[in-house]
Amino acid sequence: MTLNPTRIGRAIGITVGAVAALAGVGAIAALRRPLPRTNGQITLPGIRTAVEIRRDRWGVPHIYAEHNEDLFAALGYVHAQDRLWQMEMHRRIGHGRLAEIFGPAALDSDRFIRTLGFSRIADQEVKLLDDETATLMSAYVRGVNACIGHIGNRLPLEFTLLGFQPEPWTLADLLVWPKMMALTLSTNWMQELLQAQIVALVGIERATALRPHYPEDAPLTVPAGTTYTPDLGAGALQLASDAALFTGENETPQGSNAWVVAGQRTTSGRPLLANDPHLNLSLPNLWYEVHLEGGDFHVAGVTIPATCGVIIGHNQRIAWGVTNARTDNQDLFIEQFDVTDPRRYRWNDDWLTAEVVQEKIVVKGQANPTVIDVRITRHGPIIDPVAGSLRGEPSSADSTTQALALRWTALDPSPTLTRSVLKLNRARNWEEFRAALQDWDVPPQNFVYADIDGHIGYCLAGRLPIRRQGDGMLPVPGWNSDYEWQGYIPFTELPNQLDPPNGAIVTANHRITHDKPPTSAPIQGFWLNPYRAQRIQTLLDATKQHDVRSFARIQGDILSLPGKALVEQMARLQLEPGMEQRVRDLFITWDGQLHPESVGGAIYEGLRYHLLRIVYHELHDLFQASAAVGSFSVLPANLYLECALPMILSRMAGQPLEQPDEWLGHGRSWGGVLRAALARTVAELTERLGNDPSRWTYGRLHVLTLRHPLGSVPALTPLFNRGPWPIGGDFDTVNHCYLPRDNAGMKITNGVSLRFIFDLNDWDSSRAILPGGQSGHPASPHYADMVTAWRGGAYHPLLWSRAAVERHTRDVLTLLVEH
Repeated sequence: MTLNPTRIGRAIGITVGAVAALAGVGAIAALRRPLPRTNGQITLPGIRTAVEIRRDRWGVPHIYAEHNEDLFAALGYVHAQDRLWQMEMHRRIGHGRLAEIFGPAALDSDRFIRTLGFSRIADQEVKLLDDETATLMSAYVRGVNACIGHIGNRLPLEFTLLGFQPEPWTLADLLVWPKMMALTLSTNWMQELLQAQIVALVGIERATALRPHYPEDAPLTVPAGTTYTPDLGAGALQLASDAALFTGENETPQGSNAWVVAGQRTTSGRPLLANDPHLNLSLPNLWYEVHLEGGDFHVAGVTIPATCGVIIGHNQRIAWGVTNARTDNQDLFIEQFDVTDPRRYRWNDDWLTAEVVQEKIVVKGQANPTVIDVRITRHGPIIDPVAGSLRGEPSSADSTTQALALRWTALDPSPTLTRSVLKLNRARNWEEFRAALQDWDVPPQNFVYADIDGHIGYCLAGRLPIRRQGDGMLPVPGWNSDYEWQGYIPFTELPNQLDPPNGAIVTANHRITHDKPPTSAPIQGFWLNPYRAQRIQTLLDATKQHDVRSFARIQGDILSLPGKALVEQMARLQLEPGMEQRVRDLFITWDGQLHPESVGGAIYEGLRYHLLRIVYHELHDLFQASAAVGSFSVLPANLYLECALPMILSRMAGQPLEQPDEWLGHGRSWGGVLRAALARTVAELTERLGNDPSRWTYGRLHVLTLRHPLGSVPALTPLFNRGPWPIGGDFDTVNHCYLPRDNAGMKITNGVSLRFIFDLNDWDSSRAILPGGQSGHPASPHYADMVTAWRGGAYHPLLWSRAAVERHTRDVLTLLVEH
């Protein structure tokens, strides 16, 4: 989850004048003033014994304490030192309180999040915390608040520009950001709406035929008694679109790669584990590296500021990595409301009364708060307000009117995610690892595992519903109990594997299993293309004995498997002499490597984009209907189309190019489709890059800029942003970097947000890198000092032993007991 960095600055009204005011008091001083103190001694209230914080040359803190509570108080302190502005944004986004500091520009975002109710849920979850988790979280909060007290008026620059100060932190503030991460990684509801709109446009049989199938046909089930209209869910999509200014885009291929090999396949004789999460890239980076040693914790890896515990990492005995499972834990229920009383909704043969929660949104510059009424049914909040409000004004002559309720596991109060992470940090073996993951609820994730005894494993964790009817791919009637959830798939029935015979496990957001749990419902999901997983497996099999260097080469791989498949099809195509033939001939010599200097890569990017849209031309109006359903109308279609590529390439390869394919419709052939895609690509690249195809390089089109939320203000861009740089890779390469052409008001870069390689033979040989740096302060040397290494496929050591830490220590800060 990232903030929208392209519109936010203009929206909140920061001007060159604000920057000039900074210059008046000394720009350099204003930039350097917030830099944290990382040497010497500071008193930290509430700790029992002194805590030592050693920062290495990469800005990674190594925290040494005697007690668990002191360790987490220090973690809160260093998070606030380096990322206080990011933490402030995290909690304000999650609570729906952005308009308080940004004004009306953030009102729609707050409206969206208040409708989902993350803050209401967090308040309930605080009361449900177990004693140990509450104790450690409270220690973390004390550390954050102590840091704010020490900072005084030396707040990060963003606070100065916006003119406000942070409030004291609470436990609820630590519980809202995991909900936002769950929102980013669980967005099936948008695909449900898109599928319903496709059904309304072309009918169920055609919609079933067109739907991307992974990997076998899975027909859509249209529930009895429902009718889908082209404007179904328009209000919900518009609400999400308006909120995206601050919450970031959700319907992007949030995924990851992770793999692990056993000792028989490594040079050391012990396992190796790799992980690279794919998220929206921005500055500062989502992740923050840390090494914690104290009490019964000794763990290193990455945290997320404003949360407790190491999310991905290793301890003395085990290592673990994570990828998004992309399993479906959301459903839309179409509720029928009484047009004369918008609180009454139908349930079987009865009428129930919706709970109504009034949310007051404080808006900067507005005398009175904006008040919204959120209706909550047995299935969840109404996310698609219908015409007619709670005032009871009828919207039509019908006796009922419809609205969409979101049923989602994240909206059920459950404070166990932090407990899961804390248990995971201390797990010593497979059994304890699995026990820790029983508490992991949302978002569902794939975990890979290795331990120093030589075991490797895989586990799916997360709450997944058992549906009485339906497969979760279309909205269902909320008034019919036949479509209710019947509990959740038991954790013991979720897919898991220990020590597979081939000595390797790969997970890259592809389908998990064909088999359903023994006594439960099938596992549903919207999985990404299998190409990354296939390529990782091929590269693993190509090397007999692996080490850290071979894993690094795999993480940097930019071979496009679908690109090579498209080369084969273009080589079959007959063309008349001319420019298009010349470009085709250049393309079919391409080796499939999507590096920035690649001419074939530039042609492939154009061919892929236009091919998908020509094939699905009958849905063009739906994909482009942003005026009807807001900017998000395009984004669900992006993912839908990208995931259709394997099916398209397979159909194309399976028949003569010049023979009409009934699936394409209108007498079209694959040869005709390819010619049309090539013609559009040639015309486009000529216009954008000139008349010489030999100079059409991928890096001229595929450009990365790491953006800060305030970097869209022209005067602040050089200060906050980094880049642009040409960059390789795409949606389907192991080294993932997805820059969709069609955006909903912002430029998205979905890419490798972190790289890890864990060496279980020698923890000091483990490696990590971020596309940015540890600090959120633009004047810090650690704001973006890892970018060059990240772009070049290099790493820094993830230090573990005390001796290694001391060799690389640059600063030592001691937190003293208050007397």
